[in-house]
Amino acid sequence: MGIIKRQTIQSSIYSYVGVGIGFLTQGIFFPYIFGVAEIGLLSLLISLAQVLAQASNLGLNGAGGRYFPYFRNAERQHNGYLLIVSLSTLIGFCICALALWLARPWVVSYYQKQSALFVDYYFLLIPLTLFTVYFTVFDNYARLLYDPVTGTMLQQFVQRLLVLVAGVLYWLGWVTFPQFLGVWMLAFFLPLVFMIGSVIRDEALFLSRRYVSVTPELRRNMMRYAGLTFTSALSTQIIWTIDKVMVHDAQGLAATGIYSTASYFAAVIAIPATALYKVSGTLIAESWKVNDTQNIMNIYRKSCLNQLIAGCLVFIGVAANLPNVFGLLPAGRGYEAGYYVILWLGLGKLIDMATGVNGTILYTSRYYIYDTFFFVALTFITIAVNYYLLPRFGINGAAIGAALATLLYNLARTLFVGFAFKMQPFSWRNGAVIVVALLVWWASVQIPYPATGAPIWQKILDITWRSALITGSFGGLILLFNVSPDINQTVTGIINRFRRP
Repeated sequence: MGIIKRQTIQSSIYSYVGVGIGFLTQGIFFPYIFGVAEIGLLSLLISLAQVLAQASNLGLNGAGGRYFPYFRNAERQHNGYLLIVSLSTLIGFCICALALWLARPWVVSYYQKQSALFVDYYFLLIPLTLFTVYFTVFDNYARLLYDPVTGTMLQQFVQRLLVLVAGVLYWLGWVTFPQFLGVWMLAFFLPLVFMIGSVIRDEALFLSRRYVSVTPELRRNMMRYAGLTFTSALSTQIIWTIDKVMVHDAQGLAATGIYSTASYFAAVIAIPATALYKVSGTLIAESWKVNDTQNIMNIYRKSCLNQLIAGCLVFIGVAANLPNVFGLLPAGRGYEAGYYVILWLGLGKLIDMATGVNGTILYTSRYYIYDTFFFVALTFITIAVNYYLLPRFGINGAAIGAALATLLYNLARTLFVGFAFKMQPFSWRNGAVIVVALLVWWASVQIPYPATGAPIWQKILDITWRSALITGSFGGLILLFNVSPDINQTVTGIINRFRRP
């Protein structure tokens, strides 16, 4: 667990610094310099590119997480693993690019009136998908070689910094909107270049055909597993992005822009979980290989508790500061409609964090096929729920549907892991975290907020001290009652380090 804790902390630092940049960019800066339609376009392009990237990869990233221990041999260039995945992904990408080209006439006829901007920049999906999918290939490869930090730094920090730079260039009037999109695309291309450079630096860019060696049994197992993970990973991506796509289809790019801006605030909550999943997957797969179920159980239990603590802290911080946050956004553009979107999506992220690495345990185990079944079923449920709720509740309905889908698939996974492996990760400590979070949130919202027309500096000051109060109260109670021995141990270690002469 020491490796996981150290790398999760490192990844989380990069992630939260990136979140700070992203908050200024997506949450505050872009709403002032772009219209809601332009913001909706950027969000829709990213969402669709992520789905297409999953399809292009053909499930091989997931298969690598499960079977890379059988390839691992640096002297033999890991038996050609990187070459196999890179070429297979290229085939998948070419198929997706062809599908995009063939779908162009339908997109024009269907979206020309409601979302002309999307039609104009439709083909940006091709390079954006290419950059996205190959970044995931090399990031996943580095993670399998026990380096999850570099990819997190590039994706969460460097990419967001480059997006901010692109926005500043547009704000200064140095580039037009089409030129801005070109610079914005560089924010996805350059991290890929740096990721490949990191692999080269680590002397792990193995692309020689001479060392490709896969036994027939391993090939069959990988192909079967890749097929299943392709289905589950694609379903996962659809579940995470279908809300934005369906909002766009039902209400256009403007509503998508409001929804995506609100969803960014909710996504802040899940940052520690993203770091944890990248770190823990390889170690859990290695533990399954040697049947070390006790280590898996330890990771599972600690992930549920510590991620719940981190998620609750950020969630109550976001929820308590929403009145001030919406006071910072430009008035008259409809952003206030995203108030409850943030709360519902944030609740979904919190549920996902509270159930820890249940999905990682399942898809790296011998029961991985069931994970695919869960996701396929939940894809249809998510679409059906959004289809029902969107016309009735608008963008709030999409947020409720996303939270409900998150609850259902995590409930299914947790129950399955409990019955199949006799792993139950929850204790009184998890309940104590929720009680502490509710008390701190209730206390924080009793304090009056600045008036609606108050100067921005007052709202920023209120956010600062209210967040400090929440952090101090919540963190202090967690430490006082020793809810998480890991956190207490980490804090004690930091204090002792500063006390040394």
